[in-house]
Amino acid sequence: MGTILYLNGNIYTMDTGMPRAQALAIESTGGRILAVGSNDEVRRLGGQYAEIVDLRGRTMVPGFIDAHIHLLETAYRAQRVDASFCVSEEEAAEQVRKRALQTPEGEWIQGGRWDRNLWSNGNFPTRASLDAAAPGHPVALSSKDGHLLWVNSLALQRAGITAETPEPSTGAILRDGNGEPTGVLQEEGATTLIYDVITPPDPTTSRLLLERALSELQRSGITTIHDIEGELPLNIFQQLRDEGRLGVRVQMILPRQLLPQLRERGITNAQNDLLRINGIKIFADGTLGSQTAAMLESFTGSPGNYGILSVPEPEMKETVRSAAELGLTIAIHAIGDRAARVALNSIEYAQNMLAQSAQPDKAPAHLRYRIEHVQLIAPEDLERMRRLGVVASIQPFHAVADRDIAERFWGKRHRRAYAYRTMRQMGIPIALGSDAPVEIFDPLSILYAATVRSDPATQRPSWLPDQALPVSDALWGYTLGAAYAGGEEDHKGSLSVGKLGDAVVLRNDLLTQPQQGIKDNGVQATILGGKIVYGTL
Repeated sequence: MGTILYLNGNIYTMDTGMPRAQALAIESTGGRILAVGSNDEVRRLGGQYAEIVDLRGRTMVPGFIDAHIHLLETAYRAQRVDASFCVSEEEAAEQVRKRALQTPEGEWIQGGRWDRNLWSNGNFPTRASLDAAAPGHPVALSSKDGHLLWVNSLALQRAGITAETPEPSTGAILRDGNGEPTGVLQEEGATTLIYDVITPPDPTTSRLLLERALSELQRSGITTIHDIEGELPLNIFQQLRDEGRLGVRVQMILPRQLLPQLRERGITNAQNDLLRINGIKIFADGTLGSQTAAMLESFTGSPGNYGILSVPEPEMKETVRSAAELGLTIAIHAIGDRAARVALNSIEYAQNMLAQSAQPDKAPAHLRYRIEHVQLIAPEDLERMRRLGVVASIQPFHAVADRDIAERFWGKRHRRAYAYRTMRQMGIPIALGSDAPVEIFDPLSILYAATVRSDPATQRPSWLPDQALPVSDALWGYTLGAAYAGGEEDHKGSLSVGKLGDAVVLRNDLLTQPQQGIKDNGVQATILGGKIVYGTL
């Protein structure tokens, strides 16, 4: 049995039994940690023929686990229209015009990341500007948050969307005074009408782009992701795993629409050290930026707008119950306080139903209930999260990116938004992630946002600094907390004997350097199962 010894390190294990260490030994075939301790202790266990890696005093922490990412969608950004830096509808349409010159007529032009909250007038765009930019191409541009779709007339025509199209129950088709579609669709119930007629992505190109994105994850120190996507990326991940080319551990959280298939064919997690199907994702509402988050009180400045509840509560309750009976993690997207309440109602219902079943203890130990984002939640529902053991899957970069629109659309309510420190102090488990491609997936920038409550690129004053996490708590959420959210805390998240040897080596000591320096730290090496997959030591 080959062994790799990492010696002379400043190791933060995230294991309360031994928080600090100097060295660790990892079995090279299975990739499990054999020993943690001082140089001498680890050397004795390593054997005569062990491979030795000298950390030379550098800091090692468990590999980062991104608990919420959409990796294939992130990868597609390299080939699609990017309107994230456009400050007007006209600028975004100009990007489409340029792309149309390079695209065969009749083919779809996709992309987006537009944000009308950054535009001078703040109005919704219309199909007219896209019609002028690309009259011979169907165009579909998603908003930055992915909950709005801006399309042109040809796209509407291909989808059969007209003034006579009924209003979706879980979405909205924006219309003009004559009832004609303006070109903006809100939420899944409406956007699906377009997505259903878009030519599917080419699997070969998708694989190439996904492989590039996996390399970027390694460069960032990420060793595991919870990928919240569908069957195409799952199939590509399976191919890469079978070929020995995956290089990052992947836990799939699939759309709720696939629940019947999962129930029918069962869930197999062979070779699950690298790839697992673990849960389902449910959308409870929309987003803050699109003003479609489901609210208990209407948006400030928009009387009567309570957002959109994406799934009726009775349906959500049954979906959560069904998934829980299969032992699947349930991840519920909830931005607004009404959405969080409906999500908790559904989780409590499922827990009660399991408790009343003939086998109340049949739920697997790794079953987790998660609320994704938890951006605004009533204090009494925070207490319910704690009581029910619900994980807060949070993305700290949202807090610093959304600060202006949170104040604009939530008014005084913004003061209790993105309450990460409160959650941690209450004992609610937290898991950190990126929500890429909505925001960046660089863990060091996200840790900065979590602990300084500012965007490292803008250096604005801290926003709601009383909700900043201590560095140790933020690191816990990116390692052991994220592992717990995936039901994998027995295998990942800390550098403990018996766990997988996944780690990241940093240029500086993350826990003793000034917080302002977190963004300037750097990943020196990423280690997966004891082997260096990025960098050199």
